[in-house]
Amino acid sequence: MLKSTHKLAIATGAALLLVGASSHAAITEFSEDFESLTVADGVNGLDDLANAGWDVAGNVYDGDTSVEPYPGNYLYFYGWFTAPNTGGGAFSAIANDDVSANNSGSNYLNVYNNYDAREAQESGQITNAIIAQEYTIDASEIGKTVTLAFDAKRPDFVDDFLGGDASSAAGNKNCSVQCVANAFVKTLDPLNNYNTTNYELVETTAISQSDWTSYTITVDLTDPLLEGQLLQVGFESFATGDGDTGVYYDNIVLTVGGVVEPTSANVPIPTIALLGFGALLAWSGMSSIRKRLS
Repeated sequence: MLKSTHKLAIATGAALLLVGASSHAAITEFSEDFESLTVADGVNGLDDLANAGWDVAGNVYDGDTSVEPYPGNYLYFYGWFTAPNTGGGAFSAIANDDVSANNSGSNYLNVYNNYDAREAQESGQITNAIIAQEYTIDASEIGKTVTLAFDAKRPDFVDDFLGGDASSAAGNKNCSVQCVANAFVKTLDPLNNYNTTNYELVETTAISQSDWTSYTITVDLTDPLLEGQLLQVGFESFATGDGDTGVYYDNIVLTVGGVVEPTSANVPIPTIALLGFGALLAWSGMSSIRKRLS
């Protein structure tokens, strides 16, 4: 299947606040196909995602793009919590009702925005909902490559009998203000206000609704200054007004391997608080002093 890696310097103005998840002492390789976890029904398996190491968090932006680019000015961060598996209106649930589920099994992870944040959703503010696992980079991992591999698709098309799609697929309904979904790998520097030092992602907003596709994201841990920094891997979305953000993820594999020899170009990204999607332009304009680990 098609493999695609999309790299973009997207920021969250609260980069320094994106900490506090249940952090592991070193990067722990894992493989998860969700087959042993309970499909969300509001009663059973409520802690299954939490027990598998997943936490959720959120940022809120004002959505005002007159000065700042999308998602606007940063307002607040509302903390890290264990990932829910209730089938409710926020963040995540294990599901199995997609008719095109891949041949590795029936269960998958359904990731979506925090629709329980009613004030933000109803006022035009942008909610950035995150589900992730967090690790602390160990000295033995410097010079190696971290790879996040996964399969993904959006929910199947559902005919609303009016010529439209009634499914919850990302970018579908109620996205008069942009809806965005991503998979990501990032590093954060706790010695410098938890600023973001790497942010690699695959945007999943418009991926297939009918076919599962395999993707990979890699980060090379070539610089010694990454020792002690935090590594976060996971999925996120940006939305308001109950805009659709549903994406299914499966066969998630995190590996640490290989040895990447540092070169003169392998220096860490300067630790700044990246501000919104407009950080892409800043990234390009400062390439001579902000070179990504390769």
